[in-house]
Amino acid sequence: MPDAHVPDTEATLAALTSHYVTAAEEVVPWFFANMPEFYFRTHPPKDRLMHLKAVVAGRFTGEARTVVFSSPDGTRHTFISPGRWIKEFLNVLAPFEHVCIECLQAMSSADEGLRIIDLTTGPGLRVNPRGGDWRRAMAEIKRQKLVPDEDMPALSAFLRSAGPDYLARFEAARVLRHFEASRRISRREKVEVGLEQLPSGEERLTVYMASPPAAGIVPRLVRILARHAVDITRAYCDRFVSEDETLLLCSFYVRCGEVCLSREPERLKSVQDALRMAKWRAPHALEELIEEDGWSSERVEWLQAMCEFAHQTLVKRDLHAFTSENIVRAVLARRDAAALLADLFAARFDPELREREAEIARVEKRLTDLLGLEDNDTTRRIIEAMRSFIVRTLRTNAFVPGRLGLSFRLDPDFLDEPIAGQWPYGVYFFHVPHGLGFHIRFRDTARGGLRIVPTKSQARFELESNRLFDECAALARTQQDKNKDIPEGGAKAVLLLGPQADPDVALRAMVDSFLDLLLPEGEAPVRREVTDYLGSREIIFLGPDENITPERIAWIVERAALRGYQWPQAFMSSKSETGINHKQYAVTSRGVVVFLEALLRALGIDPERDPFSLKMTGGPRGDVASGVMKLMAERWPGTGRIVAVADGSGSACDMQGLDMGELLRLAAAEQSIAAFDPARLRGEGAWVRRADTPEGVRLRNTLHDVVPADVFLPAGGRPDTINVRNWRAFLDGEGRPSARGVVEGANIFLSDEARELLEENGVLIIPGASANKTGVICSSYEILSGLAADEADLRSVHARFVREVMDILMLRAGNEAAALFAEHRASGGRRTLSVISRQISEAVNGLADRLLAAQARGEGPLCDAKLVRDLVMEYCPEVLVERFAQQLMERVPEGHLLALAAHYAAASLVYAEGPTWLERMTAVRDPAEVAAVWLAGRAEARELLRSVRHSRLPGREALDEIVRSAGLKHLTMRGLGLG
Repeated sequence: MPDAHVPDTEATLAALTSHYVTAAEEVVPWFFANMPEFYFRTHPPKDRLMHLKAVVAGRFTGEARTVVFSSPDGTRHTFISPGRWIKEFLNVLAPFEHVCIECLQAMSSADEGLRIIDLTTGPGLRVNPRGGDWRRAMAEIKRQKLVPDEDMPALSAFLRSAGPDYLARFEAARVLRHFEASRRISRREKVEVGLEQLPSGEERLTVYMASPPAAGIVPRLVRILARHAVDITRAYCDRFVSEDETLLLCSFYVRCGEVCLSREPERLKSVQDALRMAKWRAPHALEELIEEDGWSSERVEWLQAMCEFAHQTLVKRDLHAFTSENIVRAVLARRDAAALLADLFAARFDPELREREAEIARVEKRLTDLLGLEDNDTTRRIIEAMRSFIVRTLRTNAFVPGRLGLSFRLDPDFLDEPIAGQWPYGVYFFHVPHGLGFHIRFRDTARGGLRIVPTKSQARFELESNRLFDECAALARTQQDKNKDIPEGGAKAVLLLGPQADPDVALRAMVDSFLDLLLPEGEAPVRREVTDYLGSREIIFLGPDENITPERIAWIVERAALRGYQWPQAFMSSKSETGINHKQYAVTSRGVVVFLEALLRALGIDPERDPFSLKMTGGPRGDVASGVMKLMAERWPGTGRIVAVADGSGSACDMQGLDMGELLRLAAAEQSIAAFDPARLRGEGAWVRRADTPEGVRLRNTLHDVVPADVFLPAGGRPDTINVRNWRAFLDGEGRPSARGVVEGANIFLSDEARELLEENGVLIIPGASANKTGVICSSYEILSGLAADEADLRSVHARFVREVMDILMLRAGNEAAALFAEHRASGGRRTLSVISRQISEAVNGLADRLLAAQARGEGPLCDAKLVRDLVMEYCPEVLVERFAQQLMERVPEGHLLALAAHYAAASLVYAEGPTWLERMTAVRDPAEVAAVWLAGRAEARELLRSVRHSRLPGREALDEIVRSAGLKHLTMRGLGLG
């Protein structure tokens, strides 16, 4: 009798074979009968066999589970699953929220018992134009005469941008449909959504977009369809990547049973609207209100923006209570208040609303009553901050059809106090996919750079968001001091991005939504969909700052032109053909080097003959740092040594001087300092370290403090890097600073408190408002030329225009440097350079404001049209005067010309005589009168100088110097009756 515990191999094999064969006999016929025809056209026999094995195994074991096949390199995945189609689809896509899906095809069996999803992640390979799939596809296209012969090159280029899978499942009609769609959407920001009824009884819902987000867009499209209970039977998404742009073409096949999308116009509109906005919206915790309470996505987006702004205003009061997460949690907990806030927003800004005031009063009363019953102080302050945001919004594009982002023009009175003594003129707030931003300006007409601040982690994003408004405000306030030489006041725009943000999508959403609030309609200052509480048109000028590439500059200008902005060439500076590229021409660096030389001489160093050392933040890839490296190599090749450099990639140090040839090589190749060749190091203990280890990060972050040098030049880095908490690290163990001087090539690298404390410890510091001003001066000249002349005319004089502007930049920097150190010497060194720099800025801006105010009253020197014209012509490069003098006076807005004349006159006076002298004069005479008499005296002094220089008087050189240094002061005081 056989042992019951001994396995019977043959019996076991027979039983398994029987069960497996039985399962296979059931599955295979069902599989071939139920899978759609397209499956068999696009999956070769080996793939079908693999899929069948998985299905048979599941049927054999009786388990309803998803089977996953992945390629060895992890880029290709197949999911075979039972269960509810849309739910399983979302579960499959969930792990791919943060990666780029290059290709997706998904289909279900006719009885909905099986779903197969194939996807490829990227960035992936493109079609091989020498492969068999390519040859077969092109032969079929020619055989069918799919397009006219003249369109074949374009079709071929389109197919070359596809992934390999696209031609592997070639279908002529599909290719033609996609090719035609690519032509319609190319370089368009709007998403095209269409619906087509098919002979099969299905409906094809298409979503076509150019420049899609790099990641997350396909899952978001599916989530929208799931939210609207759209019953998908098949789905195909393909990414087409060329040198010029990327396209995403998706088709979703919808089962059309008793109810079809085409028969439900309201539901169809809701689906299409949501799909059109998918590119421009990001997932958010507040979408719970859509899922659970039936909110529209528009109302949820308003609420997201309110929460973000509330965080900006509240986080300074309590860092822990008012985190972004806590604010969202509080809003979700008080959905009654959230609904009233959305109602109040609609009441104030819905352009179609009648009896607006009554509706606002009704909602306000209900919200006030609700707040009166709220016993949680944190929740009440959050709701109050969100209401304040609504009330202080003067314009929004929330109701503009087809908008890309959300923008808000705010009244600055939401601030508790002025910014460094001045109230902003205007504040814009932006809500974009995975990001938010501000634009702050201190005058009606203002100029300042737009910077993008990307983050690599959610924790870093939260940290940066805590200080976003303060950073933008401080940069704008510094810009106001910096812009004293030009007609525009100070402004700054900062766009903060989360780790999942696509920078181009976010930037385009911000800029386009900005334009929504700047474009007039007829005689009205804004378009009719914008409910306006401001009442006047606003003109904005932008400039390049961190992470604004030439391609992004070009897009901004093109978009402004396409949208009908009156001065698109003036909307953004540093354009490639008619503008002045800041990095190419070392625009900001030129001014920095002028101030560096002045500082060295104040330290007793003649850079022409005395050796000196410099340490820097901002590497050879950066605009300012690379420019300084090039200019030092040209001007002081035998004396200047750069001993240490740090940037985001790492750091390098060589006390004998980092090899200048290697630094210039890196600058030319746009490489970071971590790529410095260690073989080019010479000094003892010299090093190059990447910031990819804790020690590398420590060296990078402390280099500016600990390496000794004559001068420290921050040319890159985050604001307030040296602050009141860590400034002592700049001193050695005996309290001596590691550098005797600092030239701030980067804005607010030092906080105001740290700057003051270091100056108390003997460091001479030239702040950014003086040191790096030439960048914005250059942008202002570029914009002035764009206002006066056409693009073709500017191209014809571009080379000369650039040369002359470069000369002017050196002159403007030299004038301020001379005035700065003259005041410093006159005070016996008691007044710091930072104090004098601010005094100069306030003197110039204050006098310019007084001149403009007097002109508005019909008084003062700017009422003299000839004098205004003379000042404008003197301010401009000679080539603009020679070629476009009449256009300057006729095309440039009058207010811009008056501001130009006022600032040029004020700056000329202050640089020549000093802010202290002006302060004494204006204490006893009206500032506009002082300026008028000084300008008249300047003409007389110039004639005296010409007479002296052409005379044969003995000692005419001494007379020349006396007239230049004191003659104008004397003439002015005499004209004022003071001497």
